[in-house]
Amino acid sequence: MWRSRSQSIPGRPRSSPSWLALALAALLAGCQPLAEPLPPTEEIPELVIVTPTVGVPITPAPVVAGRYTVLPGDTLSGIAARFGVSESDIVAANDLADRDHLFAGQELAIPVPTRSAP
Repeated sequence: MWRSRSQSIPGRPRSSPSWLALALAALLAGCQPLAEPLPPTEEIPELVIVTPTVGVPITPAPVVAGRYTVLPGDTLSGIAARFGVSESDIVAANDLADRDHLFAGQELAIPVPTRSAP
């Protein structure tokens, strides 16, 4: 005998979508997460390792106190005496190839006096 879907089988409860939803809701209500979420972590700073190297030590650049523009007739010794620095300090600060050849209009860096001029 063939039955339509609207007929129920005797002794068997009739299934409905609401019953299934109710069963699923009851099942999920008892579920809890397996573990609590981890708290946010702080950012770890980058580790920088500095190792000494063998070789020629770096020579610091001379500290410049000011600049001077060479005038006609100026000499290195006269400029050094005027600012209270040594001639060799002016040569080093300006990387001069020839200490005896200055020209008018040349701009010189004058280092901070570190020792008394000769």
